[in-house]
Amino acid sequence: MYTIAQRFHFSAAHTLRSSGMSAQENARVYGKCANPTGHGHDYMLEVIVSAAGPIDDVVVRRAWLEDVARQQLAARFMFKNLNETFGDGFIPTGENLAMAAWKLLHPHLPAGLSLTVRIVETPKNAFVFRGSGEQLDSKSV
Repeated sequence: MYTIAQRFHFSAAHTLRSSGMSAQENARVYGKCANPTGHGHDYMLEVIVSAAGPIDDVVVRRAWLEDVARQQLAARFMFKNLNETFGDGFIPTGENLAMAAWKLLHPHLPAGLSLTVRIVETPKNAFVFRGSGEQLDSKSV
């Protein structure tokens, strides 16, 4: 297995809340992260691309990977309120953000490669998503 990983940093704000729950229920489930005024993080997003077999040169060119990540992610994540970016029904937890980034990047990946997305929200919290296109509905992002 050959792998390339590239890291990107972005700052964004969010509030963890479900429109299907009361303010009290949101506070119970999401704690201080349910604060209606929101809060922010300086995230680190790692894009990991792997090839399972022999390669002739490199898994993917770093410049290509950086271009795709910036085109697909920067406008949606950088200095944004993630609740507004993804709309109603999307709760911008670290898990959901990793899945959303994966869904945005995966269609641009050359055939035969696998993709993993890792988001570090705080020094104590990191979230990893490895998926397959068959399992995910890309319309939900």
